[in-house]
Amino acid sequence: SSLVTKLKRAGADVVSQVGYNPDITLFLRQARESGLRFKMLVGNGAGYSQLDKLRATFGKDIDNFCNIDPVPAQLLNPASLAPGLGDLTKIMVERYKSKTNATDVPPHCSMGFNQTWILLNNVLPVAKEKYGGFDAEAVRKAALDVDIPAGGTIQGYGVKFYRPGTQLSGQNERSTPVVMQNAGEHISVVWPSNIKTQEPVLPLPSSSIYAMR
Repeated sequence: SSLVTKLKRAGADVVSQVGYNPDITLFLRQARESGLRFKMLVGNGAGYSQLDKLRATFGKDIDNFCNIDPVPAQLLNPASLAPGLGDLTKIMVERYKSKTNATDVPPHCSMGFNQTWILLNNVLPVAKEKYGGFDAEAVRKAALDVDIPAGGTIQGYGVKFYRPGTQLSGQNERSTPVVMQNAGEHISVVWPSNIKTQEPVLPLPSSSIYAMR
């Protein structure tokens, strides 16, 4: 394709791609056929979060590719989190699998559960007790009071919102991207360092068909 040709001509060290499974499949096949080589491929969620589907198509060819996405809580070491969060994650995973009959638990499960848990446990009680109810203003004020350190949620990030009048007002100043790496049949966390489960493998090893020669 013209994209692969442009990347080869540019001699790109790193490829960063956003795509669903069909897009990724087409790109990787064309890259392999044309001899595109790079030091690392970094996916950005979407199809790169569905490791089972990619592995069914490409097998070991996708080993050591990275992906930036919210982390599935079950991938984290409970010892890196606040006490009790490992048990909470275990309950979430067990109930999700029981309800859906799924074998893999996607990051969206952790995202939905985690954010709902914070709302129900850290925001709404404060809205009622400190600000008198559950109207929008009370909830807003209660949310601004939330102060959870890094490692204090099942996905590893902390929670503290930027104050009104600041450039990032309303955004979580303790949120962070998570870099994961395909480590054989499983996914490892390689950044941030406070929740990583293995050291990153950089660049792609020579055994990879996509590695620079």
